[in-house]
Amino acid sequence: MMDDVLLTKYLLNETNELEAKTVRQWIAAHPDNGRYYSRLQLIWGASRSLAAESRVDEQGAWERFVARRDTITASQVPVKSFIRKMGWLRMAAVLTIALVAAFGSYYLMETGQTGYRFSGAVHEAGGTVNTDTLADGSVITLSKYASLRFSQGLFRQKRAVELRRGSVFFEVAADPEKPFVIQSGKVTVTVLGTSFHVARNGDETTVTVESGKVKVAGLDKAVELEARQAVTINTATQHFEEHRVIGVLDHTPLWRIAGMLEETYHVKIVFGNHTIRDLPMTTTLHHGTLEETLHIITETLGVTATRQGDQIVLN
Repeated sequence: MMDDVLLTKYLLNETNELEAKTVRQWIAAHPDNGRYYSRLQLIWGASRSLAAESRVDEQGAWERFVARRDTITASQVPVKSFIRKMGWLRMAAVLTIALVAAFGSYYLMETGQTGYRFSGAVHEAGGTVNTDTLADGSVITLSKYASLRFSQGLFRQKRAVELRRGSVFFEVAADPEKPFVIQSGKVTVTVLGTSFHVARNGDETTVTVESGKVKVAGLDKAVELEARQAVTINTATQHFEEHRVIGVLDHTPLWRIAGMLEETYHVKIVFGNHTIRDLPMTTTLHHGTLEETLHIITETLGVTATRQGDQIVLN
């Protein structure tokens, strides 16, 4: 992240040629950088209006701030020299912009569910499934056209995701001191250490847990889910339904699905045709009867399932 002091110097036309070039390159490097600089411009415009009316002792406030720091500039010049160069009012503006930008980012992140946009990095998938790693080390698998925004919040004290559309499988990096919270419309998912799947389709969100535990809140209700439990919440129809699943399949090979069925239904499954073992399947298998589940699998993958004694043979 670019230093806000240097960005503010650039806003005030106080940068040298090398500093100005550095800022311009940073702005052009990524769309998020350009948006961040645009927010600083808006904040700077507002801060000038506020400064004209402010009765706060900027010099006294700044001196107290400087007393807690040894240096403040990106160019490493002495503090007093830098202050004389920019002036007390401008230095107060630097502090104002840095603090407002930081708290503003936190506020936008916290109030995303009420209509404001989150700050942070956007992760999207096009026409293919995409696996990516978030800044905190968590691994996500996005379905086609899925989109989310990830932020670690003010001072990186919290990890927050805004699921904008589509379905995503999360493998959250363990960090008990930094909660991992997902906002999907008006549904909030708080991770308690787990891997799980979240799918959003307009007003409807489905959360399915593969391992560990998550807390899901919506429609003034909350539920804690463990492995193979799921909940579907539709905030438009006021529908809140808990259910069990066999598992979330994301290009999951048939041999692994067979293992899930054996564990769930206590049956033995063998392959009569070993060429079908790696056939992939993507869906959520809900906990119905064994016959209903086998029907979904055989229809989807174009295979057959027959009983032979105490086992089921896939061909």
